[in-house]
Order: sequence, then C-alpha cells, then structure tokens
Amino acid sequence: MTESLSIPRTASRGEVGERHLLVVQTFDIARLTTHPVPLVPGTFIAVSGQGPKGDSNGSGKTSFLGAVSILLGDPQWRMDTQGGKTAAGILFRPDSAGIDPSQKVPPADHGFVAGVFADFEDPAANALTVWVRISTSAPYIEARWADGIHLAQGKDEFERLSQAEELWQAVKRNGTVSARRMSQFFFGDAPRCLTYLDTPLRPAAPSLLSQQMTEMEPRDIGASLIALSGSKAHLDDERAQRGKVLEQRRMRDECVADGQARWQREQAELDAVASRDAARASLDTALGHWQGYLAGRYLAVLDRDRELDVQLVELRKTHATSVERVGEIEAELNELKARTDLASSEERARRDWDLAKQAASSLRDERTAKAAKRSELADERRALLQQVDGWDGSTPEDAALRQSEAETSHAKAKVELEKLSAALDAAQDEFDRVGRGRSGTAGLLVDVLEARGVTATSLMDVVTLADEVRAVWEPRLAPWRDAVIVSIGKDADDARALLTEHAGAQIIQSDPASDRAISGVSSRLPIGQFLGTLEERFAARPEPDDVHDAELHLTVSGGFADPITGREAMLRTARQKVDEARLACDGAVTESKAASALLLLAKQQCKAAHAAARLGEIAELDTGLANRIAELDRLWAESDGKERKAQKAWEEASDLLRGHADRVRLYTLQLDAAKEKESQARDKVKARVKERESLKVELWRGLWQSDEHHARGYVAANSTDLSVADRRAAAVDDLSRATAQYGIDESVESSLPDEMRQALLLRLALAASPVDVPPAVGLPQIATPLHVKLDGMADSDRLTVQRVEKQRREHAGTLADLERELADQEDRHVLLQSMISQRVEAIFNRISDKFDSLDIERGGCGAELHFRAVEPPADGEWVWEVSPRWKRSSSGTYVPYREVANGAQVKVYAVQLVLAAVLADADTHGRVLVLDELGNSLGEVNRKDVLGALKRVAAHQRVTILGTCQDSVLVDAADVCGALLWFSHASTSDAYNRPTRAWAFNENSEQVDLTADWIKRGTPDE
Repeated sequence: MTESLSIPRTASRGEVGERHLLVVQTFDIARLTTHPVPLVPGTFIAVSGQGPKGDSNGSGKTSFLGAVSILLGDPQWRMDTQGGKTAAGILFRPDSAGIDPSQKVPPADHGFVAGVFADFEDPAANALTVWVRISTSAPYIEARWADGIHLAQGKDEFERLSQAEELWQAVKRNGTVSARRMSQFFFGDAPRCLTYLDTPLRPAAPSLLSQQMTEMEPRDIGASLIALSGSKAHLDDERAQRGKVLEQRRMRDECVADGQARWQREQAELDAVASRDAARASLDTALGHWQGYLAGRYLAVLDRDRELDVQLVELRKTHATSVERVGEIEAELNELKARTDLASSEERARRDWDLAKQAASSLRDERTAKAAKRSELADERRALLQQVDGWDGSTPEDAALRQSEAETSHAKAKVELEKLSAALDAAQDEFDRVGRGRSGTAGLLVDVLEARGVTATSLMDVVTLADEVRAVWEPRLAPWRDAVIVSIGKDADDARALLTEHAGAQIIQSDPASDRAISGVSSRLPIGQFLGTLEERFAARPEPDDVHDAELHLTVSGGFADPITGREAMLRTARQKVDEARLACDGAVTESKAASALLLLAKQQCKAAHAAARLGEIAELDTGLANRIAELDRLWAESDGKERKAQKAWEEASDLLRGHADRVRLYTLQLDAAKEKESQARDKVKARVKERESLKVELWRGLWQSDEHHARGYVAANSTDLSVADRRAAAVDDLSRATAQYGIDESVESSLPDEMRQALLLRLALAASPVDVPPAVGLPQIATPLHVKLDGMADSDRLTVQRVEKQRREHAGTLADLERELADQEDRHVLLQSMISQRVEAIFNRISDKFDSLDIERGGCGAELHFRAVEPPADGEWVWEVSPRWKRSSSGTYVPYREVANGAQVKVYAVQLVLAAVLADADTHGRVLVLDELGNSLGEVNRKDVLGALKRVAAHQRVTILGTCQDSVLVDAADVCGALLWFSHASTSDAYNRPTRAWAFNENSEQVDLTADWIKRGTPDE
C-alpha cells in the first residue's frame, strides 16, 4: 500500500534564515576601503560613483557588487564545482591599483568580506555576522559565522586590516563552512542572491538578470524561475525518490541477473539432457529410415530388371531396320555425285554478266559527275548575275586600282578624324578643369594636396585683372601660372612635405594679416604680399609690352591674346577652344563619311567587273558539258541492253546448278540421319544390357534379408513422402545429428575416441557412396558405439531434471517479492512527481499573472509564460521548458521571446520576468538582486518603467535590489531609489578608493542603530 506524501513549501532557509543584509565590510578586495558600507534592506539601492576620468567607470562599484555576491553565495561563482576559484580575481592587485612597480607592493594572497544580517522585528536580538575568506590558493573560499556584530572598527586602514585576521579567528568556534556547502548552509534551498555582473572574473553565462534572455534556452529559463521560487529542493526530493526506485530496480535486476546466470547453468544441464534425449530419438529415426531405404531399394532394382528385359526385345528389332535404310540411301547419293558439267557452265555465264555490269556502271558514274558539275555552274551563274548589276564596263584590273585609291583616302580621313576627336576631348577636359579651378600643372598639384587633406587653390584661378592692367600684370604673373596658394602655417608646412616628389612645384602662402589692395588686381584669397612684391620687382616697359626685374636682369614679354588669369576669363578662352575643336571635328566627320561612300562604290564596281569576266568562262564550260552528257546517254543505252542479256543467261545456268546441288545435299542429310538413328539404336541396346547387369538384384536381396513379399509389406506399413535416396540421406543425417546432440565434436577427428573415429569414417564413406550401390557396411553397425553411450546415461539424466525444477521454483518466489517492492517504490515516485508538477505549474501560473500585470502597469499589451514539463530519463534531470511571450499590440497574438522586435524591449521583459518571479514568491525575505550596468541600453521611457518597477517590487516583497548606474541612468534612478551608494576613485595614482558615501533613509531606526557605531568609526570628518 502506497503511503501518502506531502510537500513543504521550502525545506530550509539556512542559518541566516529570513534576516536581511545590513552592512558589508571588505578587506583587501580590489581598491575598496575597509570602511563598513550600510545597506537599506527591502529597497532599490542605486550604486554609482566617480572614477579617474570623471565618469563612473573605474570607481569600484562592480568590485563591491562582486564581493556582495560572494558573501551571499551566488551560484555563478561555481562554488559547488570549482570551489569558487575564480573569486580570487577580486583580491587587491597593485598593478590594477596603479601602484608604481618600483614600490614592490605585493598583491594580496587572501582577503575577507564580512556581512551583518538582521531581521525587521528585533534586529539587535538576532543579528548574525558572516565572514568569508577568499584566497588565491585552495581552499579558495571558506566561511565562518557568529551571533551578534563582529566588524573591524579600527581608526585607520592598517588597524582595520589587522583586526580582520583576529576577527576571522574569533568567529571560528561555530566551525568553518566550505565553498561547496556555503550557499546551502547559510541560505537554504532558494538562492539568496541572483546577480548579473559585467566582469571578466567569472565565466559569462546568459541569465535573466543579464538581460540576455534571447540567448537562454527555455529549459534554462525554467530552471532559473524554479530556483527563484525556492522549489529546487522539491526537484531534489524527486531525484532522491527516483534514486530509491533505481536502487530497488538494481536489486531486482541483480536478482534477475543472478537467476539468469543460474538459469543458464541449469539450462546448460537440461540442454545436455535434452540433447541426449534428442540423440536417442534421432538414432531411432535413423535406423527406421535405413530399413525403409533397404526395402525400397530392393523393390526398385527388382522392378527395373523386369522393365529392361521387355525393352531389349523391342530395341533389337529397331536396330535391324535402321541398318537396312542406311544402305538404300548410300546407293542413290553415289549416282547424283557422278554429274559435273553444270558448274562450269554457270561460272562462264557469271563472268560475262560481271563485265557487262562494269561497263554500264562506268558510263552512269561519268554522266552523274558531268551533270553535277553543270548544276554547280548554273548556281554560280545565278549568283554572278546579281553581282554584275550596275557594272560600268570597266575591266577587273581598272576596278581594283580605283578600289585601292579609295581605301587610301578613307584611311587618311579616319586618322584625321581620330586626331581631331582627341583634340576635342582634350579641350573639353581643360574646360572642365578650368571650371573646377584645376587647370594646368597647378590644378594637378591642388588635386594632390586636397587628397591628403590640405586646402589649396591655383594662383591663376583666384586672381582677376581689369582690362586696363592686363598688359602690365599678365607678364608679371606668367612665370607663376603653375603656382598654388595655401594658408600660412601648418597647411604650408604640410604642402611642402607632400610636394617633395613634384620638382619645381611653386607654393604661395596666403596671409590675411599682410593683405593689401592693388589697383586693377583682385583676388579671392589674401595674397597681397605676393602681388605687391611682384609689382615692386617687375617694372612695366611699353613698346613692346613687357616687364623687367633689374636685380635679376630678367625680362618677361607680354602681349597675351587671351586673358591668362581669372576663372571667368579662362573659361571663356577654354570654351572658345572647345568650339573651335568641335567645328574642326565635325568637318572631319563629313569628310570621313564621303570617303566611306567612295570606298563602298569602288568595292561594288570591282566585284561586278570580276563577276562579268567569270560569266564568260561559265558559258564556254557549260556548252562542253552538255555535248558530253548527250554522248554518254547514247553509249549507256547500248551498254544496258548487253547487261540485261548477260544476266538472263547466268540466271538460267544458275538454276540448273542449284537444283542439282539441292538434291545432293538432301540425300546427304538423309544418309547422316539414317546413320545417326542406327547408332542410337545400337547404343540403346548396349546401355540396357549394361544397366541390367549393374542392378545387382541378388546382392540387394541379401542386404534386405527377406523376400519381395516382406519388402512390399514394410514399405506399405511405413509410407512417407521421402524418396528411397532421401531416406538413405536422412538416415545418415539423423545419425550425424544424434552424434552431435550427444555432445561429440567431430570437427577435430584426432581428438575422438578410436571407436567414434572409426564410426565417423564409415559414416562419411556411406554418405559419399552412390545411392544405388550396395553399401559395404550398414548403418546399424556404424551406430553401435553411440548406442552404447546413450544407454549408459539414461538414469543420470532423469535425476538432473528433477533437481533443476525444484531450484527454479525457489528463485521465482524471491523475484516476486522484489518485484512487489519495486512496484511500491515506483507508485511513490509517480505520486511525488504528480504533486511536484502541480506545485511547479502553480508557481509558473502565479509568475505568469504577475508578468502580465507588470507589463500592463507600464503601458504594455500583456505578457504570459508558456511552459511544459519534459519527463526525465531514468538517471536524468526533470526539465521544465518556459518560454516568455508578450503582445506587441492590444489585438495581436502572443509573440515568443526569441522573435525580437528590438533589443531594448527584450531587456525590459527580462527584468520584468525576474520581478514577476519575486512578486509571485511569498517567501522572499532577505533576497538580494544585483544588476550591473543597469539601464544603459534601454530607452528613456523603458528605463523609467524598469526603475519604477524595481522600486515597487523591492518595497512590496522586502527584497534588496542593488543596481549600478552610469551617469546617464543616475538621474532617473535618483527619483526612485531608496538609497544611493557612491564609490570614489579620484586618481589612478591612488592605491585605494576614498570612503564609500551613502545617502539613504531607513524607517527602521533599530536597524540603523545596530551598526551605526561601526559605520561612523574610522571615517574622516567631512
């Protein structure tokens, strides 16, 4: 009978119980100070600070949260499998603290995290302090605890560090808890802390708090929610009960296996007895088959002997008739073979016919060839008549000369067109470059500089001259037409470096400070210094217009037809060159088309002249071919008559010869058939005589040892479907089977006893001998050694069967008892699974309801959980697959969590799901949620919704939520948080943080008073 089961809501809350974490103190943990840090339980605590760069990065807030998560036994530190080895990375390291290596400050080989826990009602009466030691060597994490408050309260860092070692020794009276047992011992079955830390110190794993829900499998989401609800212990109970079922099943299986082993041993004995019984039956069957074989064989040879006697009389008569027929046919064939004149006549007629056929065939082939040639000429004439149309009567030579001259003219026109087209393209390109301020060599230098980020301009592009000063200023500026202008300073230095590979490059520096006006000269850039110097150096001299530099003894001629400066003036000049080039190109196109037309006409006249000459030749050839075809037609008619006459003569001679040959062949075939028939008749007579002698009727009568009457009676009484031959084979096979069933292995002949080896050889000889040959040794004599052995073991076999049957009855009773106990354990397991399944489903339904409420409260369209249980294999885990789903519109359907619309939305739902799990659990006292980098990737609206939900859930469920906030999030977090922790690491040269600041309000004054002295002591007066 299956006993009733009940499931408590949670098995244990651990040594800490429902107490809340009030204070955390760290020693040699990263750059954190040893000052106690107060926490307001049951509220949302914003964690931020200021690092060396002015923002919150590097302030130490993540190190503090890591220390809190270790204190609370966060499972992601792998304490159960690796002993928390990765936690050693949180210890103080001088290189990370920015300490000069020359100071040779050693890294910490161990450190401490201490926490004070108390409840809401009477904090002073039930305060509990937990100390955790973190080390770089095994054991990596250990924990101790004691009632009351045990914090370091020295006046400075050194004193508090010294006290830490003393306090660790002072609280050891209750014992030391290993990393593997720490979480279960202090906090029970439900996890006290759930964290997401943005740190490389421990392996990254997607979790609900990491807001990477889309990377989690449904089974992992289910496991997280079960752990949050404190129901993991129930699954452990189920696994334990499943272990009992497996153990009971193992005992049953061992009993079965033991029974099977004994059964196999007993069965081997029974099989041996059964084999010997089968051998006895097989031996009796073999002797019966042997007797049937002897009787049947004796009757068969007796009947066959009588049949052969009757057949011999008829066969001898048939043979005599065949001999007489052979003589008659031989006489007629000899008479036909004597005539030989018909073959020579047929040969002569065939020879005459072959000669006549060859003559006629030769004439036909020639006429066909001539006709084909004439047809080809006709086709060629028709094609040439089309080509000669429009012929001017010139000879082929004259026409070829005119075509050559036209080709030369056409080639010259084409070359001229290509040259003018290239000139047009060059003029157009120059026009485009002038329009972009990129004309000439200066334009190429501008391209080089601007490609490397230096702004430059062509001198000639920016300077504009009035008409009245062109004669003076154009010769002054002409030597500098390739110069570029850059700004004075860095651009000028960069330009010099970039143009080192362009020999002769001219660089002018623009300088607004030294710009001045010059009459008739304007510039878009401030190059007054350059222009003024040119005006001073180059004096104008009329007739002819030029300028002269007296110091250099240099004269530059003027008189430029077109303006050489100013973009508009240069554009007009460039446009004029484009127009002139296009006009010249259009004329060349006209000349090229005219040359092409003349060339086409010359080619047509040359082709027509050659066609006319060829038509004359074709007319002469066609006349000769027509005359020859007429002559061949006459000769072929005469030859055809001779061929038909010769063919008829041959056919007559061939018919005479073929008729004679057919008769000779017919009589030859008849003679061969008659001889074959005579030979067959003779062979049959000999065969029957020989067969009758081989029957050995008297010898078979002796083997049967009786007469025909008794043999027929035995066969009738033992009728069977087997033939006589099959009965002998069956007798031999049954004897062989009986030998094997007895257990004699005949595969190794040398290992057999002498009598069995002799029996084997005789049996093999009997099996190999012909069925119709009387055996030298009979089967009863061969079977005698086996018969003796079987008779000697008959009594022993009967006793063995009785003993085995008794032992099997006793084992069946034991196995039935084990099967009943296994069925009872399996019933208990099924009942426990059903109860746990109902419990977990109820939890998921509550979480789903809270999930939906949270989403609607923030303005969403609703959310739910879709879940299913996956039954575990015999030694596997019981898996619950949970898929969060939500609506994107009020009328839409629920969308699974992996169909992402945007990343921020999924992160909001991930936090909502964690909060829903907390809201659905009525036993969350003392829980701590740690969220690193809170809200960074959320939009402003989503961020405020999430922060508001954190505040409400923390207050409603008395859950402490620690969330790190960057500068962009802190403003929103400040509006809703119940406390703010501010970490400060002012400079990279500072080895440690400044004391942590806290702004908070705790309505429970007893909790505040509990640790106030420790928190205030040792802090600077500010």
